[in-house]
Parts: sequence; C-alpha cells; structure tokens
Amino acid sequence: MVKPFNLIVSHEPGLHNMRRALREIEHILGRRVTVFDSPISLLLLSVDDPYSVVSKLAQDLPPDTVVLRAIPLDRVVSPYLEDVSEAVWSLVEKKSSTSDRFAIRLEGKLYSRKEGILLGSREAIDYIASKIDLRVDLSNPTLLVLVKTVRVYRSLHYAGIMVAPPTSVFSRAKRRLDK
Repeated sequence: MVKPFNLIVSHEPGLHNMRRALREIEHILGRRVTVFDSPISLLLLSVDDPYSVVSKLAQDLPPDTVVLRAIPLDRVVSPYLEDVSEAVWSLVEKKSSTSDRFAIRLEGKLYSRKEGILLGSREAIDYIASKIDLRVDLSNPTLLVLVKTVRVYRSLHYAGIMVAPPTSVFSRAKRRLDK
C-alpha cells in the first residue's frame, strides 16, 4: 500500500496561514513538497524522511511561524481499532527496547470493525496498550505512541501513527516554553 502522507502539520486557521505554512516549509526544505490534502488548519504532506524534516523544521522555522505542530508518521491506516492496534504493536516491537517507558496519545476517535461502533478514547487506548510489554509512564515516556485521526477529501478518514520519542514532534508552544 502506498502511503498517502507521512507528515501532519497543523497551522493557525485560515487559507492565508495555510499558504504561509507551506511557503515556510518549502523554503526550509529548499524544494516543493507533495500536499496530499489540506483539511481545516492541517497540511497532510508526503516527504522522503518525515523525522528529519520535522527536526529541520524545529531548528529553522522562524519564531513567528504559523506552524503549530508537525508530526512525523510511521504508518497511515484506516481508523479501525483493529488496524491501528496491529500497526502499533508491530511498530513498538521494531522500535522499542526493554528499558523504554511508553504513553499512548489518541487524537480523534477510532471505530470498532467487529462491533461497528465509534469507541471511547479510554477503551481504544486500553485495547492498544494491552499487548505492549513495556512500562507505562504518562508523565515522562521515552516512547510515545501517537495516533491522530484525520478526515480527508471531506469523507475519508485515516489514522496516522507515530511511535517515537516525544521530542520527535515539533510544537510551537513547547518551543516557546523552552526558551
């Protein structure tokens, strides 16, 4: 399956800010990027290496950037709990060590294919965590499992999954707090 996008960038609201965010990103990367879609206040981008792109953005975005967050993705799957869980378990197995402490953040909702219903966040997180054999640490994890659901083309939904250290996500708010 071809990845539709592997980087989620949130920006301040408005068409002008979406265009400015895209210009800032392309200026830093020195090339045009492929935009998969641009739902409200988001850019769904396809880049060669999302982790290195986010690292470069964190270093080079101007202090007054309209970019709020940039999330590199390891996988993009359907927003069904069963699909998300399988992908997360596989990624955790590949990317973790026994000393890692993890936390799961779910942004958006997942569906149960088996039951055909929208699940509560707690239920989905408990199910995903059930097969992760690492210590849970919600305040200071070394490994963050971030699942973000997005709607594209006005009707399709995807779940973007990142399994990486929390510092892999660029956050304008966190950057300002750190200074």
